[in-house]
Amino acid sequence: MVSGPRKSVADLRLFARIGWLAWRSYKSLPRTATALKRLSAERTQHQRSSSVKCARFGGRYFWDFYVPGYPSVAFDRFIERELDRVVPFRDAPPALQIAILGVTKRCPLRCEHCCEWEALNQPDALSLADLQAMVSRFQARGVGQILLTGGEPLQRFDDILTLLGSAERDTDFWLLTSGCGLTAERAERLAKAGLTGVSVSLDHCDRDAHDRFRGREGSYAWVERAAANARNAGLALGLSLCATRTFISRSNLDRYAQLARELGAGFIQILEPKAVGRYAGQDVALNRDQVSLLEEFTLRLNFDPGSRDMPTVAYVESSTRRTRCVAAGDRYAYVDPDGHLHACPFCRTSVGHVLTGALDTGLDALREHGCRAASLRPGRPGTDTPSAGAGIGLGW
Repeated sequence: MVSGPRKSVADLRLFARIGWLAWRSYKSLPRTATALKRLSAERTQHQRSSSVKCARFGGRYFWDFYVPGYPSVAFDRFIERELDRVVPFRDAPPALQIAILGVTKRCPLRCEHCCEWEALNQPDALSLADLQAMVSRFQARGVGQILLTGGEPLQRFDDILTLLGSAERDTDFWLLTSGCGLTAERAERLAKAGLTGVSVSLDHCDRDAHDRFRGREGSYAWVERAAANARNAGLALGLSLCATRTFISRSNLDRYAQLARELGAGFIQILEPKAVGRYAGQDVALNRDQVSLLEEFTLRLNFDPGSRDMPTVAYVESSTRRTRCVAAGDRYAYVDPDGHLHACPFCRTSVGHVLTGALDTGLDALREHGCRAASLRPGRPGTDTPSAGAGIGLGW
């Protein structure tokens, strides 16, 4: 983690770059100033304040899990598209920033919260050529981050290597994994092929509790090995936590943060359980006190000077409750392992197939109808039923 004077220098470079990108986009001092002011207000709305640290991996700085690393073409494109939202300079709909792509139905685990439970371990519907075509379509639209998920994406390791090798290098690719199968040799090969980072699912700070949640003994040990292998290969590293009722306590959250630091993670992504997939029909929503604990934890780790050496926390539902859900083709969308386009991994109403339909038409439909589950259960600060949608932050 980078903090103190080193972060101040990185911040100055970052803001200078944003200012230059704004000037390049508008070629007008008044419009540039207006856009920068509005962009700052948008960022404050999402992030509340500036984090006291950022993560550094592979010579790049990462202020937020959902923003491409700086410096990079992907970061520049991200900023230009956010500028266009606040003071438009393109004659086009809001640009998609992130595509979450399900690459397989296969998985060696039986996770308690699995969103793909009904289709788990059925034959894969998408060929390598299909995956390459989808990535190409999203890259042609300037998507800055592509998150590869499953199932367990490492079940298609060779295909992912080829996919990364054939893609343009102006996109940050992340692997969302349980860690099972991420050996040192595989991590090195993924890094050389162009992978930016891995987000490893760790759902408890207790070894046995995590193994029970994941439905396989030894899952916790795989997380430990995967984290070490990713770091040694120079990959950015985050941990993803499904924060269930039985997990949430101040003690567990503090232990989790300490463990994340020991594993070398730059980010902790907190997700709230949703009544979909294996949780369908179950009462798994968090209550007010549990949400408050997660929000306090997020604020403390991100903004307390005493937490400068801790990972940055991305608590997507908290941002959604303060502002709005930015899925459904607004800033991100989800493609399931059959190739169908959805608002997000939790709102499973397809608007068409990415390869057989017009992608722009599908994204327009998502933006028009929004996130169905979020609209049915709107999350507001202090309520017991947070939104089923998930937001992304503006964390630079």
